[in-house]
Amino acid sequence: MRIFITGGTGFIGRHVVKELRLKGHQLMLLTRQPKAAALYEEAAGTVKTVRGGLSEIDNWKSEVDSFYPEAAIHMAWESIPNYDTKTSVKNLKYGLDLIEMLADIGCKSVISTGSCWEYGEQSGSLGEEMPLKPFNAFSAAKNELHCLGREIARERSMQFIWTRLFYVYGPGQKDSSLIPYIINCALKGEKPKVKTPHAKNDFIYVSDVGKAISAIVTFRHNSYEIYNIGSGYSTSVQEIIKIVCEKLNRPCEKRVPDGVNNNSYDNFWADISRVKKHLNFEPRTSIADGIDKMILSINPNQH
Repeated sequence: MRIFITGGTGFIGRHVVKELRLKGHQLMLLTRQPKAAALYEEAAGTVKTVRGGLSEIDNWKSEVDSFYPEAAIHMAWESIPNYDTKTSVKNLKYGLDLIEMLADIGCKSVISTGSCWEYGEQSGSLGEEMPLKPFNAFSAAKNELHCLGREIARERSMQFIWTRLFYVYGPGQKDSSLIPYIINCALKGEKPKVKTPHAKNDFIYVSDVGKAISAIVTFRHNSYEIYNIGSGYSTSVQEIIKIVCEKLNRPCEKRVPDGVNNNSYDNFWADISRVKKHLNFEPRTSIADGIDKMILSINPNQH
Protein backbone atom coordinates (compact mmCIF):
# COMPACT_ATOMS: atom_id res chain seq x y z
CA MET A 1 0.00 0.00 0.00
CA ARG A 2 1.16 3.56 -0.71
CA ILE A 3 0.92 5.62 2.49
CA PHE A 4 1.60 9.34 3.01
CA ILE A 5 2.64 10.26 6.57
CA THR A 6 2.97 13.50 8.52
CA GLY A 7 4.93 13.37 11.77
CA GLY A 8 6.75 10.26 10.57
CA THR A 9 10.14 11.46 11.83
CA GLY A 10 8.83 12.28 15.32
CA PHE A 11 8.86 10.38 18.60
CA ILE A 12 5.80 8.25 17.80
CA GLY A 13 6.03 8.46 14.03
CA ARG A 14 9.40 6.71 13.83
CA HIS A 15 7.85 3.59 15.34
CA VAL A 16 4.86 3.72 13.00
CA VAL A 17 7.21 4.00 10.02
CA LYS A 18 9.29 1.09 11.29
CA GLU A 19 6.24 -1.18 11.54
CA LEU A 20 4.91 -0.18 8.12
CA ARG A 21 8.30 -0.77 6.50
CA LEU A 22 8.45 -4.25 8.04
CA LYS A 23 5.11 -4.97 6.36
CA GLY A 24 6.46 -3.87 2.98
CA HIS A 25 4.40 -0.72 2.42
CA GLN A 26 5.62 2.12 0.21
CA LEU A 27 5.86 5.30 2.26
CA MET A 28 6.17 9.02 1.66
CA LEU A 29 7.04 11.20 4.67
CA LEU A 30 6.55 14.93 5.04
CA THR A 31 9.52 16.38 6.91
CA ARG A 32 11.34 19.66 7.46
CA GLN A 33 14.44 17.86 8.79
CA PRO A 34 17.09 17.32 6.07
CA LYS A 35 19.04 14.80 8.17
CA ALA A 36 15.95 12.72 8.83
CA ALA A 37 15.00 12.87 5.18
CA ALA A 38 18.44 11.67 4.09
CA LEU A 39 18.29 8.79 6.57
CA TYR A 40 14.91 7.59 5.35
CA GLU A 41 15.73 8.03 1.69
CA GLU A 42 18.44 5.39 2.14
CA ALA A 43 15.85 2.85 3.29
CA ALA A 44 16.12 0.50 0.29
CA GLY A 45 13.71 2.52 -1.83
CA THR A 46 10.69 1.85 0.40
CA VAL A 47 10.57 5.39 1.81
CA LYS A 48 10.38 8.68 -0.06
CA THR A 49 10.40 12.10 1.56
CA VAL A 50 8.91 15.42 0.63
CA ARG A 51 10.45 18.52 2.20
CA GLY A 52 8.20 21.08 3.82
CA GLY A 53 5.72 21.84 6.58
CA LEU A 54 1.97 21.74 6.94
CA SER A 55 1.80 25.49 6.38
CA GLU A 56 3.24 25.02 2.86
CA ILE A 57 0.84 22.52 1.28
CA ASP A 58 0.80 24.26 -2.09
CA ASN A 59 4.59 23.84 -2.33
CA TRP A 60 4.54 20.03 -2.08
CA LYS A 61 1.01 18.96 -3.03
CA SER A 62 2.07 17.95 -6.55
CA GLU A 63 4.74 15.59 -5.19
CA VAL A 64 2.23 13.83 -2.98
CA ASP A 65 -0.25 13.72 -5.86
CA SER A 66 2.37 12.00 -8.03
CA PHE A 67 2.92 9.43 -5.26
CA TYR A 68 -0.86 8.80 -5.34
CA PRO A 69 -1.30 7.60 -1.73
CA GLU A 70 -4.03 5.09 -0.99
CA ALA A 71 -3.97 6.07 2.70
CA ALA A 72 -2.56 8.85 4.87
CA ILE A 73 -1.57 8.99 8.54
CA HIS A 74 -1.64 12.45 10.11
CA MET A 75 0.42 12.61 13.33
CA ALA A 76 2.14 16.01 13.05
CA TRP A 77 1.24 18.70 15.58
CA GLU A 78 3.66 21.60 15.66
CA SER A 79 5.17 23.18 18.79
CA ILE A 80 4.31 20.46 21.34
CA PRO A 81 4.33 20.89 24.36
CA ASN A 82 2.91 24.36 23.66
CA TYR A 83 -0.83 23.88 24.19
CA ASP A 84 -1.96 27.52 23.94
CA THR A 85 -4.89 28.73 21.85
CA LYS A 86 -2.89 30.30 19.02
CA THR A 87 -0.82 27.15 18.47
CA SER A 88 -3.85 24.86 18.74
CA VAL A 89 -5.92 26.84 16.23
CA LYS A 90 -2.97 26.92 13.83
CA ASN A 91 -2.60 23.15 13.99
CA LEU A 92 -6.35 22.65 13.57
CA LYS A 93 -6.27 24.67 10.35
CA TYR A 94 -3.24 22.73 9.09
CA GLY A 95 -5.01 19.43 9.73
CA LEU A 96 -8.23 20.46 7.97
CA ASP A 97 -6.30 21.84 4.98
CA LEU A 98 -4.39 18.55 4.79
CA ILE A 99 -7.57 16.44 4.78
CA GLU A 100 -9.05 18.62 2.03
CA MET A 101 -5.85 18.25 -0.01
CA LEU A 102 -5.85 14.47 0.42
CA ALA A 103 -9.44 14.35 -0.79
CA ASP A 104 -8.51 16.47 -3.82
CA ILE A 105 -5.80 14.01 -4.93
CA GLY A 106 -7.97 10.94 -4.47
CA CYS A 107 -6.65 9.47 -1.22
CA LYS A 108 -9.20 6.96 0.06
CA SER A 109 -8.40 6.75 3.78
CA VAL A 110 -7.14 9.09 6.51
CA ILE A 111 -5.97 8.00 9.97
CA SER A 112 -5.40 10.83 12.44
CA THR A 113 -4.14 10.91 16.03
CA GLY A 114 -6.06 12.54 18.83
CA SER A 115 -5.58 12.55 22.60
CA CYS A 116 -7.08 11.05 25.74
CA TRP A 117 -7.37 14.66 26.91
CA GLU A 118 -10.47 14.91 24.74
CA TYR A 119 -12.28 12.94 27.47
CA GLY A 120 -11.53 15.67 30.01
CA GLU A 121 -11.98 15.18 33.74
CA GLN A 122 -13.46 11.70 33.82
CA SER A 123 -12.32 8.72 35.86
CA GLY A 124 -12.25 4.97 35.44
CA SER A 125 -12.40 3.11 32.14
CA LEU A 126 -12.82 5.50 29.19
CA GLY A 127 -14.65 4.14 26.16
CA GLU A 128 -14.74 5.64 22.67
CA GLU A 129 -18.44 6.54 22.79
CA MET A 130 -18.31 8.42 26.11
CA PRO A 131 -19.28 12.13 26.10
CA LEU A 132 -16.22 14.30 25.54
CA LYS A 133 -15.18 17.16 27.82
CA PRO A 134 -12.22 19.01 26.26
CA PHE A 135 -10.64 21.18 28.95
CA ASN A 136 -8.03 23.29 27.14
CA ALA A 137 -7.26 24.70 23.70
CA PHE A 138 -5.25 21.64 22.64
CA SER A 139 -7.97 19.08 23.49
CA ALA A 140 -10.65 21.35 21.99
CA ALA A 141 -8.65 21.67 18.75
CA LYS A 142 -8.13 17.91 18.57
CA ASN A 143 -11.85 17.37 19.07
CA GLU A 144 -12.68 19.89 16.32
CA LEU A 145 -10.20 18.23 13.95
CA HIS A 146 -11.96 14.93 14.65
CA CYS A 147 -15.46 16.29 14.06
CA LEU A 148 -14.72 18.47 11.04
CA GLY A 149 -12.27 15.99 9.53
CA ARG A 150 -14.95 13.31 9.75
CA GLU A 151 -17.43 15.56 7.92
CA ILE A 152 -14.94 16.47 5.18
CA ALA A 153 -14.23 12.78 4.70
CA ARG A 154 -17.93 11.89 4.60
CA GLU A 155 -18.68 14.56 2.00
CA ARG A 156 -15.72 13.45 -0.13
CA SER A 157 -16.35 9.68 0.24
CA MET A 158 -13.16 9.04 2.22
CA GLN A 159 -12.63 6.63 5.08
CA PHE A 160 -11.79 8.48 8.32
CA ILE A 161 -10.25 6.81 11.38
CA TRP A 162 -9.66 8.72 14.60
CA THR A 163 -7.31 7.40 17.29
CA ARG A 164 -7.08 8.66 20.86
CA LEU A 165 -3.60 8.11 22.24
CA PHE A 166 -3.17 7.83 25.98
CA TYR A 167 0.16 8.58 27.74
CA VAL A 168 2.81 7.43 25.28
CA TYR A 169 6.34 6.96 26.63
CA GLY A 170 9.60 5.42 25.47
CA PRO A 171 13.13 6.10 24.22
CA GLY A 172 13.44 9.38 22.37
CA GLN A 173 10.80 11.13 24.45
CA LYS A 174 11.48 14.72 25.55
CA ASP A 175 13.56 14.91 28.73
CA SER A 176 10.90 17.16 30.29
CA SER A 177 8.26 14.41 30.04
CA LEU A 178 7.33 12.61 33.25
CA ILE A 179 9.13 9.26 32.96
CA PRO A 180 12.42 10.58 31.46
CA TYR A 181 12.38 13.30 34.13
CA ILE A 182 12.00 10.74 36.93
CA ILE A 183 14.76 8.54 35.47
CA ASN A 184 17.17 11.45 35.10
CA CYS A 185 16.46 12.60 38.66
CA ALA A 186 17.23 9.10 39.96
CA LEU A 187 20.45 8.90 37.94
CA LYS A 188 21.56 12.22 39.47
CA GLY A 189 20.53 11.15 42.97
CA GLU A 190 17.87 13.88 43.07
CA LYS A 191 14.33 13.60 44.38
CA PRO A 192 11.79 14.27 41.58
CA LYS A 193 9.42 17.15 42.20
CA VAL A 194 5.93 15.88 41.42
CA LYS A 195 2.70 17.63 42.39
CA THR A 196 0.41 14.63 41.91
CA PRO A 197 2.18 11.45 43.08
CA HIS A 198 -1.17 9.67 43.51
CA ALA A 199 -2.37 10.47 39.98
CA LYS A 200 -2.89 7.31 37.94
CA ASN A 201 -2.77 7.43 34.15
CA ASP A 202 -2.67 4.95 31.30
CA PHE A 203 0.93 4.74 30.06
CA ILE A 204 1.58 2.89 26.79
CA TYR A 205 5.00 2.08 25.35
CA VAL A 206 5.74 3.81 22.06
CA SER A 207 6.49 0.68 20.02
CA ASP A 208 3.07 -0.71 20.97
CA VAL A 209 1.50 2.47 19.60
CA GLY A 210 3.45 1.97 16.38
CA LYS A 211 2.08 -1.56 16.05
CA ALA A 212 -1.49 -0.43 16.71
CA ILE A 213 -1.46 2.38 14.15
CA SER A 214 0.20 0.22 11.50
CA ALA A 215 -2.51 -2.41 12.05
CA ILE A 216 -5.27 0.19 11.69
CA VAL A 217 -4.01 1.26 8.25
CA THR A 218 -4.73 -2.03 6.51
CA PHE A 219 -7.80 -3.20 8.44
CA ARG A 220 -11.07 -3.12 6.47
CA HIS A 221 -13.10 -0.62 8.51
CA ASN A 222 -16.42 0.96 7.93
CA SER A 223 -16.18 4.49 6.55
CA TYR A 224 -15.64 5.91 10.07
CA GLU A 225 -14.21 4.54 13.31
CA ILE A 226 -12.64 5.65 16.60
CA TYR A 227 -9.99 3.71 18.53
CA ASN A 228 -8.48 4.19 21.97
CA ILE A 229 -4.80 3.27 22.01
CA GLY A 230 -3.58 2.65 25.54
CA SER A 231 -2.38 -0.13 27.82
CA GLY A 232 -5.81 -0.76 29.36
CA TYR A 233 -4.70 -0.12 32.95
CA SER A 234 -3.55 2.80 35.07
CA THR A 235 -0.27 3.30 36.93
CA SER A 236 0.37 5.96 39.58
CA VAL A 237 3.23 8.41 39.43
CA GLN A 238 4.36 7.08 42.81
CA GLU A 239 4.52 3.55 41.38
CA ILE A 240 6.65 4.76 38.46
CA ILE A 241 9.06 6.42 40.90
CA LYS A 242 9.25 3.16 42.85
CA ILE A 243 9.96 1.09 39.71
CA VAL A 244 12.69 3.50 38.59
CA CYS A 245 14.34 3.54 42.02
CA GLU A 246 14.31 -0.24 42.29
CA LYS A 247 15.79 -0.73 38.82
CA LEU A 248 18.52 1.82 39.51
CA ASN A 249 19.06 0.59 43.08
CA ARG A 250 18.30 4.02 44.50
CA PRO A 251 16.51 4.82 47.76
CA CYS A 252 12.84 5.59 47.23
CA GLU A 253 10.91 8.19 49.22
CA LYS A 254 7.72 6.38 50.22
CA ARG A 255 6.04 9.07 52.25
CA VAL A 256 3.89 11.39 50.16
CA PRO A 257 4.04 15.04 51.28
CA ASP A 258 0.93 16.64 52.72
CA GLY A 259 -1.09 18.96 50.53
CA VAL A 260 -0.61 17.09 47.24
CA ASN A 261 -3.39 17.00 44.67
CA ASN A 262 -5.48 13.86 45.16
CA ASN A 263 -8.20 14.72 42.63
CA SER A 264 -10.46 11.69 42.10
CA TYR A 265 -10.37 12.33 38.35
CA ASP A 266 -6.66 11.51 38.29
CA ASN A 267 -7.28 7.79 37.82
CA PHE A 268 -8.32 6.71 34.34
CA TRP A 269 -7.39 4.19 31.69
CA ALA A 270 -8.33 3.28 28.14
CA ASP A 271 -11.05 0.81 27.35
CA ILE A 272 -9.21 -1.04 24.57
CA SER A 273 -11.83 -3.69 23.88
CA ARG A 274 -12.60 -2.24 20.43
CA VAL A 275 -9.01 -2.21 19.18
CA LYS A 276 -8.58 -5.74 20.58
CA LYS A 277 -11.72 -6.98 18.83
CA HIS A 278 -11.17 -5.32 15.46
CA LEU A 279 -7.39 -5.59 15.16
CA ASN A 280 -6.49 -8.39 17.54
CA PHE A 281 -4.15 -5.83 19.13
CA GLU A 282 -2.71 -6.40 22.59
CA PRO A 283 -0.04 -4.13 24.13
CA ARG A 284 3.08 -6.23 24.67
CA THR A 285 5.23 -4.03 26.91
CA SER A 286 4.52 -3.76 30.63
CA ILE A 287 5.28 -0.52 32.44
CA ALA A 288 8.22 -2.20 34.25
CA ASP A 289 9.73 -3.52 31.01
CA GLY A 290 9.17 -0.21 29.25
CA ILE A 291 10.91 1.72 32.02
CA ASP A 292 13.79 -0.76 31.86
CA LYS A 293 14.19 -0.07 28.13
CA MET A 294 14.07 3.67 28.76
CA ILE A 295 16.75 3.48 31.44
CA LEU A 296 19.04 1.58 29.05
CA SER A 297 18.41 4.16 26.31
CA ILE A 298 19.28 7.04 28.65
CA ASN A 299 22.18 5.28 30.40
CA PRO A 300 23.50 2.38 28.22
CA ASN A 301 25.97 1.37 30.96
CA GLN A 302 23.15 0.58 33.37
CA HIS A 303 22.65 -3.16 33.99
